[in-house]
Amino acid sequence: KLGTCCIIAIVPRRHTFDIASNRLQPYNTMHRLLCLALTAALASLHGVCDAFVTNHHGAVTKSTNSKLQSQILDFIEPSTGVEVKLIGAMHYNPASIQLATDTINQLEKEGKLGSIIIESCDIRWKTLENEFVQDQLMSEMRAAHDLGLLYERPVVLGDQRINITVSQLKNGAKEAVLDLVQPWNGGWNRLYDSVSSARKEAVPLGEGFLGINSFLDPKLMTAAPVSLLKYPLSYFVRSPVFSIIVLCFFILFGGDDANALSDLTPTDLAESIFFSALETVIFARIFLKELLAERNEILAENIFEQCRNYAANEGNVWDKLFQPAGDKSNGAIYAPDSVVGNSAEEGKVVVAVLGLAHCNGIKKIMTEK
Repeated sequence: KLGTCCIIAIVPRRHTFDIASNRLQPYNTMHRLLCLALTAALASLHGVCDAFVTNHHGAVTKSTNSKLQSQILDFIEPSTGVEVKLIGAMHYNPASIQLATDTINQLEKEGKLGSIIIESCDIRWKTLENEFVQDQLMSEMRAAHDLGLLYERPVVLGDQRINITVSQLKNGAKEAVLDLVQPWNGGWNRLYDSVSSARKEAVPLGEGFLGINSFLDPKLMTAAPVSLLKYPLSYFVRSPVFSIIVLCFFILFGGDDANALSDLTPTDLAESIFFSALETVIFARIFLKELLAERNEILAENIFEQCRNYAANEGNVWDKLFQPAGDKSNGAIYAPDSVVGNSAEEGKVVVAVLGLAHCNGIKKIMTEK
């Protein structure tokens, strides 16, 4: 999402180079999006349809051993001593579905599978309960959920509720714009500090974290066109009215301007770069802070709460005998039909299936805070 939006924002907004006429022509938003999708599709010609199969339970089963281990972060949660496995995914990507499936199947085979946390909330999950939609829009989260139900393991909807996220996005965008237009009042300094601190918290870099190779894995990139198709389709399914309004806006206002000048003047170029830079700064602010850093806190908290269920009981014999078993997690929202956590189990691995961009920040929170 970050790469797509940054490319769209940075490309000059008003003109494109036409080879036939050897001139610059008006460049509209729809043209920009279509070019991006076609470029990704042409770069990924060989298919990945045989990467996974679906069994009669509706759960994705293992067909080949995944080689995408660079998308997984393993670590021990310090206060409970429980192993955590973060599976980073490109949403709706067949390769990510396969990775989540293989990892969960292997842990179950070893008898180590604990709770499964997925990057969704109860509100978003309800919009994808239709069986036809589930089959057509199979995602790594749906695959993990189905396996969790099949193996009778707790499945937690661990993300921040979408209504809260939307509200925070609106407030964040408003704050970013106000800071941007008030440089004399310290607005630019506040904006810089906000983006810088959110980047350090949400996207830590270095040893022990996912690197650029995790995002540009050839197998992941090969299947990227599937994500580019299914991801916007999932938004249409969840919010058809809003999606139709946006589509109509692009159709009505995204057309070429017949009266636009063919030649790109220095003023046009400067204006294009200026507004593209503003868009990029505002987007970076809300992406890093509201979409990543703040949601990482919620996801990390829900993962930690599940770790509490599998922590080794270090008390005396009487504590072990008489301490009531049950769900020790606080505020967990379990998926429909899922079993709840059970503190009587030890030695399990807590698995979280998340977008790749969340993994580093969540590990930082859980190991350093």
